[in-house]
Parts: sequence; C-alpha cells; structure tokens
Amino acid sequence: MAVGITTQHPLNENPYVTVAEYKNAPTSIDIDNLVVGGNSNAQDAELKNVILRASSFLDEYLNQNLNASKQVENQRIRFTPQGFISLHPNNSPVISLSSFQYGSDPTNLVTLPDCSVAWFEDQQIVIPVSQLSTTWTNQGPLSFGGAYSNSQQIFARYEYTSGYVNNPIATATAGQSTLTVQDATGIVAGMKLRIYDGASSETVTVNSSYTYGSTTVPLTAALSFAHSAGVPLGNLPNAIKEACILVTTAFIKMRGDTSMTMNVTTQAGANITGAERYGSEIATALQMVQLYRRVR
Repeated sequence: MAVGITTQHPLNENPYVTVAEYKNAPTSIDIDNLVVGGNSNAQDAELKNVILRASSFLDEYLNQNLNASKQVENQRIRFTPQGFISLHPNNSPVISLSSFQYGSDPTNLVTLPDCSVAWFEDQQIVIPVSQLSTTWTNQGPLSFGGAYSNSQQIFARYEYTSGYVNNPIATATAGQSTLTVQDATGIVAGMKLRIYDGASSETVTVNSSYTYGSTTVPLTAALSFAHSAGVPLGNLPNAIKEACILVTTAFIKMRGDTSMTMNVTTQAGANITGAERYGSEIATALQMVQLYRRVR
C-alpha cells in the first residue's frame, strides 16, 4: 500500500543571537556556571542551548521564525475575481518565490515556468492568471481553449524564502569590498545589512552586481573593520535580538529558583516562582516583538 508523505519538514534551529552577542550584551548574568564543573566550552555549549530555547519561545509567540529561511507550503486556493492567485504564506516578510506548482490534481501539478512574474508584498504573493495555464485535465494542462473559474478550487505547492537575514560571515579584513557568508538565504542586491561585532559593528550595502543565492557578497564600499568568522550579518530588527537576550536571561535566572533557601536570619525564605520574579523581562520581550507577530 502506498503511503502519502508531506513535503514539509520543519525544524527551526535558528537562534536570533549568537553566544558572542549575548556575552557582549549588558545582562549582569553569571554564565560561567551553567554546567557545574564544566570548562568554558561546556558553558558556551549550554548557553547556546538556552539561546535556542529562548528563540523557540519567541517563535511560538510570533507564530513563525523570523530568520531568513526557505519554506515549502501546500495550499488549496481559488482564482480571485480580479484575475490573479493570491498566496498568503505562513511566514513573513516574503523575500522570493523559487517554485510554484498548481492544478486540479495534486498528483499531477503544473509548474509556473517563470517565478519572476510574481508580485511580492510582506505577507502575500500575487501571481497574475495571464501567466498561468488555466486549462487542464487529470493528465495535465491542455494546450487549447478554456479559462479560469474563481469558483474552482485548485491545489498549490510553492517554495519561497521569508524572514530577515541573520547569517554568519567568514573571516574578513578591513578594506575588502566583498563578504563571504556561510548561508546566503535572504540576501538580495541593494539590501542594507549590519555586521554585529561589538565595537567593530558596521553597516554595509549589497552591491547591485550581487547574484541572488551566491555566498560571495559584493559591497558598495570597503569594510572599515576586520571581522572574525562566525560574526552575524543581517537586517534582523534589533528589537528581536534584544527580546531574545531578555528571554535568555530570564531562562537562566529561572533555573532552580523555586528551591527553598535560608536567609542570614536562619528563617526560611519565601518560595517565589520564576514567573513572578522574572515575568517582567519576558513581558517586556513580548511587547517588543508584538509588531512582528504573525496572526493566522
């Protein structure tokens, strides 16, 4: 018996800040004893895990991961009376559409030959019907006659890129006019990006000669500072990064804080939960990202 298998395989392990970014933030938190008796590598590894959990917490609240990533979605849609297909992806902002398939038979979909005809908005992709073959049978599209019907439901599968750039770079020296990135997802020509590197942070602009998808990124001006490998490059809003730092800090402080402790007066202290003690940090974080929350 055949088994139907989804094309979607979500795994969001995209933290909003790096270990170095968190360490550079003024958190006043001791991060040298996250793992009892562990060396610096063990502490950094556990801090990375906490950052991942904090990022996942924000993802749950936002109903999406805001780091630039490729997504595949299946939907049932209809042509609009105005003469186009309107897609509302589950993730935003939309950066590019790399594949679009459609048809009345989900096992025999027609491929849109040129995705550049699509119109992009932050939370919507619009495809003109004039660019589609609107007549088909269960054997595929016909080459003659017919027209679309806005009452007809069709199946669609599409791959797109959404979110904000937040990718690590390779080692860079001051004065060079290109950057090499480990992941080029989301980068487009003309985009302004920031290198988050403490006192050496700087803003760069992607040159118009950039080829979409290339890990070599030409810049409009030379770098002012040298940067080590792994430093993040992106246009992820600073509010998202700060929210992740706040949640990470709250998560660290919550560890074991419900245990009973003894004050210097030898009188047992109150048992106060982390939600009561550190809820204000998380509340502030959620308020900061409210604008970016995806309502479904």
